[in-house]
Amino acid sequence: MITVGSMRYDTTAALFEGTAGFAGHEIEMRTGSIVPEVFARMLRDREFDVAELGLGFLLRVLEEEPGAFVGVPAFPNRVFRHSCVYVHADSDIHTPADLVGRTIGEFGMYGQDSGVWAKGILADEYGVDPAANRWVIGGLDTPMAPFDFVPPRSPDGVEIVAEPDRALSDLLAAGEIDALFSANVPATYGGPGVRRLFEDYVPVEQDWHRRTGMFPMMHAVVVRADALADHPDLARAAYEGFLAAKDAARDHYLGAGRRLYQVHTMLPWMSRLVEDDLALLGEDWWPYGIGANRAELDTFLRYQHEQGLSAHRFTVDEVFAPDLLDT
Repeated sequence: MITVGSMRYDTTAALFEGTAGFAGHEIEMRTGSIVPEVFARMLRDREFDVAELGLGFLLRVLEEEPGAFVGVPAFPNRVFRHSCVYVHADSDIHTPADLVGRTIGEFGMYGQDSGVWAKGILADEYGVDPAANRWVIGGLDTPMAPFDFVPPRSPDGVEIVAEPDRALSDLLAAGEIDALFSANVPATYGGPGVRRLFEDYVPVEQDWHRRTGMFPMMHAVVVRADALADHPDLARAAYEGFLAAKDAARDHYLGAGRRLYQVHTMLPWMSRLVEDDLALLGEDWWPYGIGANRAELDTFLRYQHEQGLSAHRFTVDEVFAPDLLDT
């Protein structure tokens, strides 16, 4: 029995339902209440043979324990990240350049995946150097100490402090931090103290995609090296299983969902959104494999290194299973 840890998304639902699987293997799907729980159970406890894992977490493990995991180019979690930058509503921060020199909160650790993307994009597009800021690490809506299941990184010249006693969203609403980089929407957003840096973020993200061709992935899939030694076909089987699950979700949107105006959701005008996404992103708007994602992957690896989060500048071919480099 192969144990698989993942959150349940539409990209993975078929694996949980049993309508997709790993050829030649019985699998047991397991999940958690939040994504970091799945990561912790894989990194600290090695609970799963195969698991969803944030790209930055994977790179940290590969530096600390070379060869412990093998990457699989399936990406169940992707989000455009201009939308994840929040600022205090009454601050004078109105453009990315206004972030320079400010105190910024970040969930969980310095350099979680959404933060790596946000920092990198702001650096590439607007010249904002994250080293010029003071960073406060903690819980988003409830107090939390920084993650303890992955080795922390404190890049040279970057001031990073932990805040285990107060929630970052509350600090932002009170103006005690100037900004917040968050994978999730803070509970205080929409109240009087918090706004987005890019409030009308969709056209900004669409323009960035048109110019770069990229759709940022947060998470990949990994296989434990000892499990792969026992089952040499496991990386390929995991890739094809996660791909089948993702394609099943896509085919639903493009098949019955498209014909029925996406009535399986509660979202008005979902049908129009699907049509707009098809026009911008194409029919395989959520691709798996190395070939269709090499630019995004190489960009993330560059960001990780530029931000002082990995001493070694990884290449795509070092991170992913050799027999999947042709995907």
